[in-house]
Amino acid sequence: MAETSAWIFFLSAVLATYVWRFAAVMISHQIEANHPIFEWFTCLAYGIIAALVARTLILPTGLLALLPFWHRLIPMVLAFLGFYLLGRRLWVGIVFGETGLIALMLFNNGAEGF
Repeated sequence: MAETSAWIFFLSAVLATYVWRFAAVMISHQIEANHPIFEWFTCLAYGIIAALVARTLILPTGLLALLPFWHRLIPMVLAFLGFYLLGRRLWVGIVFGETGLIALMLFNNGAEGF
């Protein structure tokens, strides 16, 4: 009996998922890709991401809070510069930011900074 109820739950979840996917496919055929609402949502998403990055920079939690403000600001600036100046590649920004943070920690505190 328990095996039957597990199958019923599984099939119900599959049905509920695919009903909404089918509805989304039907609706998506009627949406224009260049509609201004998509630009608005993109701006909103970038604004939310910028707010989260700013909050992490200014009011960090955990071990990041132990670093001085300039130790957080300089790697962030390096990451943005690397991202924008070298082809807008995410991995370049990450490498620049991480390298800057590690270099600052080694330069300022020596090996005990880790």
